[in-house]
Amino acid sequence: MPIFADENELANHLETMLKPKYKEAYANTNLASHRFYQDWEKWWGTDPPIAQPQIDLLLVSSDLRLHAVELKYYRSTKTAPTNWPYYSGIDEALALLKFGVFSSSLWHFFDANVSIDLMKSYFRDCWEMITVLGLKTWYKAFRVHSREDFKEMARMSYTELAPDFTPYGSNPLANNMHAMRAANFIRKALHIPTPTP
Repeated sequence: MPIFADENELANHLETMLKPKYKEAYANTNLASHRFYQDWEKWWGTDPPIAQPQIDLLLVSSDLRLHAVELKYYRSTKTAPTNWPYYSGIDEALALLKFGVFSSSLWHFFDANVSIDLMKSYFRDCWEMITVLGLKTWYKAFRVHSREDFKEMARMSYTELAPDFTPYGSNPLANNMHAMRAANFIRKALHIPTPTP
């Protein structure tokens, strides 16, 4: 049986676990939800930007920068492991850049019941695709041994290390007018102050 039921439960757990390390952490922030969409329309009128994708994990660093993380959780289900796309989440991680966040990361989590060989091959292929194509998202892979025991896969040795849940990177769209407006909206909706230059 998987350690987490799904990615939403994993995101909620990471939110609680990572809050002490960041100014704030938010799980499952859906800007298209009824909670946000009226304000989204209020500020942009009848032609608001597309409020997709959901931000699985939004981290606010000590310097008040916004870091978005796309989470994917590989676990045993009725679907055979060979049907899981190794590139899952790349599209969403790139789309998060349109929200004007400082960085966007893709974190793959592999349940303990997923074979280590499968995890290594998925990690290798996803990392190579992101790196060779120069995609502007930071990628990490973690193994979930229990709700409190995560290990990060090392890039060169494929060994398990203590996890470093740190986002990294920069956003080439950060100065885009629509991205800046989206970031300002997120800050207003979640009561996050704007950093001083």
